[in-house]
Parts: sequence; C-alpha cells; structure tokens
Amino acid sequence: MRITAEQVLEVLERSGRRAWTPKSLLRELHLHRHQLRELRRVLRELLREGRVERLEGRYRARREDGLVEATLHRAPEGDRVADDAGSIHPVASGADGGGDGDRVLVQLRADGRADVIHVLTPHRPIWVGILDREATGGFVTPYRDDASWGIRVDRADCGEARDGDVVVVTLRGRRRGQPMGRVVEVLGPPGSPEADFRAVVWRRRLPVEFPEDVLAEAERWQPGIEPGELERRSDLRDKPFITIDPATARDHDDAVCVEPLAAGGVRLSVAIADVSHFVPEGSALDREALRRGNSVYFPDRAIPMLPERLSGDLCSLRPEVDRYAMCAELEIQRDGSVAARFHSAVIRSRARLDYETAAEEMEGREPAGLAPEVRDQLRRLAELSRSLREQRVAAGSIDFELPAALVVLDAEGMPVDVVQEPRSAAHRAIEEAMLAANRAVSATLTGGGAAALFRVHETPSPADAEDLRELLASFGLLSRRRHDGPLAPAEVAEALRRVEGRPEERLVNMVALRAMKRARYADRDIGHFALAFESYTHFTSPIRRYADLVVHRALRDLLEGGAEAEARAARRGQGLAALAARVSMRERIAEAAEREMVDLKKCAFMAERVGEEYDGTISGVARHGFYVTLDPFFVEGLVHVATLEGYAQLDERAHALVIRGTRRRFRLGDRVRVRVDGVDRVKAWINLGLVAGASGNG
Repeated sequence: MRITAEQVLEVLERSGRRAWTPKSLLRELHLHRHQLRELRRVLRELLREGRVERLEGRYRARREDGLVEATLHRAPEGDRVADDAGSIHPVASGADGGGDGDRVLVQLRADGRADVIHVLTPHRPIWVGILDREATGGFVTPYRDDASWGIRVDRADCGEARDGDVVVVTLRGRRRGQPMGRVVEVLGPPGSPEADFRAVVWRRRLPVEFPEDVLAEAERWQPGIEPGELERRSDLRDKPFITIDPATARDHDDAVCVEPLAAGGVRLSVAIADVSHFVPEGSALDREALRRGNSVYFPDRAIPMLPERLSGDLCSLRPEVDRYAMCAELEIQRDGSVAARFHSAVIRSRARLDYETAAEEMEGREPAGLAPEVRDQLRRLAELSRSLREQRVAAGSIDFELPAALVVLDAEGMPVDVVQEPRSAAHRAIEEAMLAANRAVSATLTGGGAAALFRVHETPSPADAEDLRELLASFGLLSRRRHDGPLAPAEVAEALRRVEGRPEERLVNMVALRAMKRARYADRDIGHFALAFESYTHFTSPIRRYADLVVHRALRDLLEGGAEAEARAARRGQGLAALAARVSMRERIAEAAEREMVDLKKCAFMAERVGEEYDGTISGVARHGFYVTLDPFFVEGLVHVATLEGYAQLDERAHALVIRGTRRRFRLGDRVRVRVDGVDRVKAWINLGLVAGASGNG
C-alpha cells in the first residue's frame, strides 16, 4: 500500500502536539518495516512544504497560526523563552500570566524578541474532574482527559461527593508517586448546568469574574447623552433603525436602516454600538477586555467580554433609548457600486426584533404588532439583501452551509431537545448588511493607511487545493477541470451550490472547509479568500470582540485626523502583530469551549436514551468507523469499526467503509438503524451500535 501525505497528517493532527518518531508512526499506520524508507521520504516532503516540524528526530503537525511553542524562564534580569529547537529569545511582552517553567505560545519578532501570546500549561491550584468512588476513597479523572492518569482521594477527603459526581479537587502532595487530592466542592452529576459550566471554564481557563477596578470603571458611566456629545456627533434619532437578533440575545450591538434614494438605489445605514467611547485605551476595562479577547456564548449563559453595565445596558442598542453609535452609511446603486461615509452618531432604535418575527414579515406572513415603519424597513432590507447576496455570489464568494445544533433547554437548564439551528431570510439579511459594512470599513482603513486589525483568509495550500479539486471532480461538481492556476473561490462556490440537497452535501462542505486555512486577524490587509473580498475586517461586534473595538479606534482616529490622533495610531501600530495573534488565539479558545459545551449538552440529552434505537443517515466515514446523524434529533454518534462484524477498510474514493471479503459497505448518505450503546460524559462521545440485521449497501 502506497503511503500518502494525508495518511501521515491525519495521525499527526489527531494526536495534537505529540511528536512521533518514524518508527512509531510506522506502527500507528499499521505499515510493514520495509516501508520505513518510503515513510521517511513522505515526512521529508511534508517538512519541505512546511506542513510538519521536526524536533530532535521526531515529527509533529506544524501550527497553522505561525506561533511557536516554548518554555518560559522568569529571571530578575529579564524573562526569556526557550523554543523547542533550543533557541533563546528575550520576552518583549505578555509574560504577566505565566510562571517559571510554564509552556507558552509566542510570536517571534524580527529583532529576535518574543511576545507571549498564550500560556499553555499554567500552574493549577484546583482541578475539576469526575469522581470514581472506591472502598478506600476515590479516584478523580480530570475533566476531558484521556483517563490515563488521575488524582487519588482518601475516603476522609471525599466529603459528601457521590460516585460519578463532578468535583473540585486541590492537590495535597504525592503518595508513592501518585498525586493525592482533597474534594473541596461538589458540582453535581455530569450534565447538570453548573457542573458542565464549571468544567468547561476550568479546562479552557476562561476568566469569569471581573476584577473590582474593572467593575468600578464600568459603574462610573451614567445613562443618557453627555453634554456636548450631540454637537460632536450626527443626530440620527429621526431615522427608523431596528435591531434583529436571536430571541435569547444578551446584547444588541448593531442596528440597520434602509432608505430609498431619489436617483434610485438605497442608503443602508449600519449603526454599531460605540464601545470605544466607554472603554479608553489602557484603562482597566480595556486591559480586561484584551485579556478575554471576546465573549463566550453557551446554550444557557454567556461569559461577556465587558461587564454587564456596558454589554447589556449602556452599549446595547435598546429600543426607544438614545445610544452612541459608529455609523456606516452606504449608498448602494443599482449597478452595485457603493459610496461610503462614516461618522459618530446618536441613534434611537425603533424596535427590537427576533429573527423569527423578522423572517415572517420578510416572507410575507405579516406578523401582528409591527408598526408600519418597521414593516417598511424589513421589506426594504429583505430586497436589498437579496441583491447584495446575488452580487457577492456572482463575484465568487463561498457560502458554507454547515448546519449547527441548537440545544433546547427547560427551566432548569437541562436539554430537552437538540434541533438544527434555523437559517431564515432574516439571518441572511443581517449577514449581508454586516458583510457590506465590514467591507466598506476595511477599504477605508486600507486606503487611509491606518494601523488596524484585518480579518484575513489566505488561499489554500497547493496540496489542499488539489485534493479538494479531486474530491469535487469525483462527485461531478466541477463544470470543467482546470489544471492551470490556483484554485478560485468561484470554483468552490459553484460546487457547493451544485451539491445542495444531495447526500454528500455535508461531506463536501466539511472537506471544503478543512481544505481552507483558518480565518484570522492580522495587522496587514491581505484579503479574504472564501468571501472573494480584496479587503475585509470586523467592525460590527465591538461588544463581544476586542478586534472590532480596535477597528473602531482606528476608524475614529482616521476620521478625526490631527497630531493627537496620529500619535495614538502610531502607538497602536507598534503592537498590532502581537495583538492580532492574541485575539486570534482567544477566538479559537472561545470556539472550542462553545463547541465543547454543546457536545456536553448532547451527551446529557442522549444519556437518558441509552438502549433506544433510531434511524439515521451516515454523515461521515473514517478509518475508525462511521458517523450517523439521527433522524429525530440533530445529534451525531460514532459506530466504531470494533463493533462491526468482519474487518473494515476505508475506501477513500468511494467514501465508504468496506467489510473485507463481503459485499457489505457503509457509504456516506446510506440509511442505517442504530442503537445508542453509551455516552462518555468525560470525553463527550456518543457511541452507537449497528442494530442486528441492519447492513450497508451491497
């Protein structure tokens, strides 16, 4: 069997930051000894392409974000980091949260110094895990660990904790090499809201409580318009702005207004909460917002970037209340041309709408209780968004339609259903308005040479692009086969439109997404591949994203001009590269925490259904088994190859698991009947078994 780069990368990426010797990789891939030379050749090619890195004869997947892992050394004469290649770098910034010997992620500067972006393994005063009670005490498996180690607890130190409870443990030394601990808090059984919340917060090291000085700064701000602000701002309170958000939204940072122009076309006004007015650079509020990087949203609660006084009150664009805003006014002509202007403003929203109500009006169902001017706004917005989307798609912009899970909770916060999150006309309308505003702001900042953060998305690597082209061609999704030039967004966009409604739709969307590089923040505007935009940034969510707050400050300085604004911009520009790396990292941590919490809620929901049988569709195929999405709920579980009769082999071209020596195969899109065999609440896995008599297609 020929060894492919994809086989090797799958193992390296699946194992995180573990480094492998060629011989250990050979065993993991179940290859013969005589293939070692071929494996070394593949590793050399991957190393040359920059897709793996070598550490003392071992290999691991290279980080996509360009950051470097290192060990922090604290010293009176100055902090330093030692990277895994043995190089020493003085620390320029960011080491405050780390201790001597901690593993950190750093960004290396051109002058050889390092900015500490994230602490990987800080000292933990407490541990959160699941208690396994025994006659002599208990054993705590750290939450979401691989269960290969744990903390021993004597019976007297277990307190009132019961078998299976999620507990908080403090370490109290070692006994014969075994870590020993004491239970200091019982959080309840896995699946209970508080236990899951505390566990995810602990694992991801999310800051929850605000320091006293931060809260004090937030409380100093009083409601109402301050004297002199109306003279410094545009008064847009006569415009019928509206907000459209999820019914459970905890903040409202964007409002829209659409007006017809006398010569044809429309004026789209996008008003964004002026958070920069309340959060001065360098203040305690600013430092805490940067530390958090963004808000984190869970099904039953949120961890905001800013205190409630600001995020849920003074900065939130509530209806019939005067609010400060940064406004983007876009005059959009029928031919698609756009003229943009920006200004600080005061607005007064006319209505707070949820997506469901807005969609009803946009789709002609006329919900009760809406004022005529609100109905007019919704109809104009729907018409404009259709035009904007058509123009964007025609230019090659890619729309990934990967459905997300929506967890329905009862009054106690327990999951009672898991459904597919809806995507209505209202969702798309707001999305198009925000895309247009973000794009216009980015073009203005770039044209003015402003020091700002940009949202960038690079072109896929040649290898990933070619693999994606082969997949799309195998499903007949390419209108023509191109061998010359780089992969164009329009090719991918066309393929995704063609696959809509077909069984392989989810696979194609996921593989296309995996082929793409991760979008990130950068201090240089290099464009956005997936959107097919030459220039793009994030401007529309400063309540929940620090990057947007930085963009607001840059835009304000550009509009004001003058020596003072130029000095602020110059100071800001000096640390932009490290800032971009930090907010990108905080974004990934928040996304991982949010995904993890949804998985835990799914496990809590399915734990009550162990032993039940359901029909479902095979939604993913891998060497270790196939994934099935159940019909009644938007929940996916794994049928492991170990539970199948016979030896299963992956047929990558057919996207199927084939049982060797038989005609049985389990292919993407096949219908199967499965049984819920178990739920692992530590690893957040749902294990399924094929019901006897059910089989793959011949």
